[in-house]
Amino acid sequence: MGRSRRGSLLAEMAMSAVMLMIAMSLIARVVGWTAAERRNLDRRQWAVQEGANLMERLSARPFESLTTDAVKNTALSPEAVRTLPDAQLQIEVTEHDPSGGDDSKRIALGLRWRNRSGGWEAPVRLTSWVYRRKGGQR
Repeated sequence: MGRSRRGSLLAEMAMSAVMLMIAMSLIARVVGWTAAERRNLDRRQWAVQEGANLMERLSARPFESLTTDAVKNTALSPEAVRTLPDAQLQIEVTEHDPSGGDDSKRIALGLRWRNRSGGWEAPVRLTSWVYRRKGGQR
């Protein structure tokens, strides 16, 4: 009738095992890449929140005491220092900024940190204007 196909199941099993190993290898890489991207996203969200908190504290200061020298010692929270590797904070206060007008101060905040490969991530930058109220109060 027909010829016997001895050992054909063994070859099919070997090919299935090879395909399964390739699929598992690809899945492991995708899961690793997804985890790394998630960590990057978490760090960016942490940096945005930390920057917003710092900006709120700086904006609440009295108008006259808000200078670049006065905010030079502003530091990140301990949690942010742990979460953002080699984080660097830069704050600049500009008086009478053209876009804010007279009796205004512009607060520019920049926060950057290093990624897994040691390069700098794109910084988080926030800008706010503070105005002097009539009568000398803000």
